[in-house]
Amino acid sequence: MQKITQNYPCLLKMFSKRGRATKSKDPLRCNAVHARARRFTGCCVLLLMISLMLTACVNQQENRIDLQNLDTRDEQVQEKTRLMQAAEKGDSQLLKQALVEGGKLNAHTDSESAFSLALKNGHEAISRILLSAGSDWQLGFNDAQGSALVVAADNGFDEIVKSLIIKGAALEAKDQQGYTALARAAKNGHLTTLKILINAGAKVNVFPEGRSVLMHVVEKNNMLLSQIIIAAGADVNFSDAEGDTALKIARRKGFFDLDLMLVQAGARP
Repeated sequence: MQKITQNYPCLLKMFSKRGRATKSKDPLRCNAVHARARRFTGCCVLLLMISLMLTACVNQQENRIDLQNLDTRDEQVQEKTRLMQAAEKGDSQLLKQALVEGGKLNAHTDSESAFSLALKNGHEAISRILLSAGSDWQLGFNDAQGSALVVAADNGFDEIVKSLIIKGAALEAKDQQGYTALARAAKNGHLTTLKILINAGAKVNVFPEGRSVLMHVVEKNNMLLSQIIIAAGADVNFSDAEGDTALKIARRKGFFDLDLMLVQAGARP
């Protein structure tokens, strides 16, 4: 850059011997020089801002993750990887850093993977990212905990439930207590999740903990879910090992609206 050699005789002189500032004899020329100085300073600031923005764009470009080209190879590991730890914590920044460093989506221990850890700990957004990026949704789940679909339905994660159904997840897979995805969704009051599963063909006549799904819902006085389950073909007269039925539960707890609805649906005393 060319060096500026302009003299500024009009600028205020340094303090005089008496400690006072001496004014310029040419105020018009002084104002013009001040204006040039302000314009020059403004240009410098603008150039600095542009430089910072370009640097930020370059860094962002370098750190951008291509979700379609991640390492999806299955690899057994002895300890949790950084990606798995980030997914377990629900820390999106650590997750991004682990992926930038080449973390493998489907690295897994005997019972855990990044996707399973994110889903089991209720981190919906991270679970969706990992699933869409190519995580193997069957890794990291066992019979005691239930399948990925059961866990997703238990949490009411509708988009993940839909994605898993599309990927072929078994609708009737059960956890250790006998709950299917539909049974978990119904018991926890997840209306939309329940509708998704019913529309996908999930059975309403399943009996976790020895009771029908309808009995579990009636016990929580959930009129709307009870109506949907009955409309989907639930057995209103199923009785458990102790002879309890949905109608008996409703009457014992004083749920009069549910009592009437069950009777109208064919429930017998």
